[in-house]
Amino acid sequence: MTFKIGDRIKFLNDEGGGIIIAFLDNKTVEVQTDDGFEMPVLATEILFDSGTAYGFDGEEPRSAQQPKVEKVETASFIRTEDYKYQDYKGEILLGIVPDNDKLLHVSDFRLYLINDSNYSFHYIISQVDKGVHELVNEGTIESDSKIELKKYNQSSLSKITDFYVQGIFSKTGLFEPQKAFELTVSLEGISFYKSQHFTDNEYFDAKAILFKKDELLMKKAVEKLMASELIKVSKSKEESDKPVKAPKPVNPDIIEVDLHIEEIVDNHSGMSNGEIIEIQLGRFETSLETAMKSKAKKIVFIHGVGNGRLKQEIQKKLERKYPDLRFQDASFREYGFGATMVYLKQ
Repeated sequence: MTFKIGDRIKFLNDEGGGIIIAFLDNKTVEVQTDDGFEMPVLATEILFDSGTAYGFDGEEPRSAQQPKVEKVETASFIRTEDYKYQDYKGEILLGIVPDNDKLLHVSDFRLYLINDSNYSFHYIISQVDKGVHELVNEGTIESDSKIELKKYNQSSLSKITDFYVQGIFSKTGLFEPQKAFELTVSLEGISFYKSQHFTDNEYFDAKAILFKKDELLMKKAVEKLMASELIKVSKSKEESDKPVKAPKPVNPDIIEVDLHIEEIVDNHSGMSNGEIIEIQLGRFETSLETAMKSKAKKIVFIHGVGNGRLKQEIQKKLERKYPDLRFQDASFREYGFGATMVYLKQ
């Protein structure tokens, strides 16, 4: 005979009975007794609980037959612990991990999705460049796990302004529906060349940058970082042999960005000139994109004099990639020959 979920049964060698609520394997079923308890029972020790001892058409008494359990395919197999109700607990995170945290200026970076919760998460993740979304990955990540989404080099990562995550939660069996998840991770103001942005964590052996939806401290840290490293609105010049001058008034219409390599990375010893230029141009482009979204009217890039190559490369980028922006040498009185001013708004 074949059992199925919902059948009313009685015990062969004991009093009482109950209802089959699950198949634990091909020989064992889960029974909810009349007293409300759940217990595993061998299929050979239960009988159908029917009003007569015989089946139709002269069938042998069911007690004389060898019980047979219907085989359940894996797709419909119910494991009792997974089926039971659980409140949602945990969080979803994005992580950026360097391949080489000792040489960040030449390292590639890997983007991870972390599901630190007890529910499965069905996700869609995109990257944003100039307001346009591009699909990074989509799928399902199980509870308490992480998945690598994509690998980036320095150049490609510097062009991305945001990562956008959206998705829904679920679990096998009984669960509490959650609101749709949405997270926007801004990369503006984050320097992937500086080691202090990467911290020890519980998810990776290497140091990483982690983004959490509910962590307001991250937002404050990013804003502070932008203020201290990207948007320098005041510049104080002191000379030991001259009286101290009053600080230059803050002008909200102008943003200053220092592209000297020592202002971007902790240690540039061992870098080639080409590597230094690439890092400086990455900072230039990220800062310009940030400024274009702000209320500022002008941005000044302080590049120094040197051999003039950085200035030339900046002007090439402006002419080719931003032909609508007007630029010129910044004020000689304030910056000498070492700065370029870009007009953001006419």
